[in-house]
Amino acid sequence: MRFFMVIAALLALVVVFPSISHAGRDQEYEAKQVKLKVDGNLNEWKGSDIIIFDQLKDVGTRVPDEKDFTGSGMIGWNPSDPHRIYFAATITDDENQDIHPPGDTWWEDDSLELMFDFANDTQLAQWTIDANGKEISAGGTVENLEWIVVNKGNEWIFEGAIDPTQDNPYKPGLGVNFEAEVALVIGLAFHFNDCENGTREHQIGWTPGGAWDAACYGDLIFSAEKAAVDFSGKLTTTWGSLKLR
Repeated sequence: MRFFMVIAALLALVVVFPSISHAGRDQEYEAKQVKLKVDGNLNEWKGSDIIIFDQLKDVGTRVPDEKDFTGSGMIGWNPSDPHRIYFAATITDDENQDIHPPGDTWWEDDSLELMFDFANDTQLAQWTIDANGKEISAGGTVENLEWIVVNKGNEWIFEGAIDPTQDNPYKPGLGVNFEAEVALVIGLAFHFNDCENGTREHQIGWTPGGAWDAACYGDLIFSAEKAAVDFSGKLTTTWGSLKLR
C-alpha cells in the first residue's frame, strides 16, 4: 500500500512541476518571471540570468574591443501576462550612429534586435529597436511592442515587451497563437547592430552564426522561477548567471 502511495505522490509532482524540455539547440536561457514596468529602470530584473553579447552574427570579422562595445541582455515573462515576452539590454558603445531616416536601412544605425522561432519550425520573426528611442523596424507596431530607451553618456538601456499575438506586419501570422507557460521552449536570437563610420561594423549577440539561420539560435525556456524582485517588491542583492548547455 505504501509503495502505491509513493508512486502516486511522484506522479503528482510531475504534474505540478513539469520537466523542462529542449529543442536541441546548443545554448539555453531560462526566462524568469518578472513583474515589469517599462521605464528603463532594471531593478526588477535583479536575479535574472544575463546574456552576454560576445558572438558575431551577420557582420564583423572579429569581436569588438571592450573600449568599443560591450552589451548584455535579459528575457522575462509573467504568467498573468502570458502573451508578452519581456526584454532588457544594457549597451555600452563609444559611438552611437543615427544617420538614416525612419524606414531606411535601420540596421545601419545602432539598434537592438530580438528574433524568435515561435514554433521551432525555422519560420523566424524579428523586432528591431533603434538606440535613438524613436524608430522601430517594419515588424514593430504600437500594438505589438512597448519599449523605452534610456541614454546615459555612452550607455543605452533598453527595456520593453513584445506581444507577438498582435500581428507582425513584416512576418504575418508568426507567433499570433503565442502563449507563454512554464517549460515552453522557443528559439531565440538576441543581438545588437554596432554601427560606425556610416555602416554596420558588427552584429554581435548571444549565439554565433546567421541571424536568419534558425540552427544558430538558442533555446528560450520559460521558467517557473521568479526573478529576485518578488511580486511583493522585495529586492535581493545578486544577479543571476547565464546557463549554458
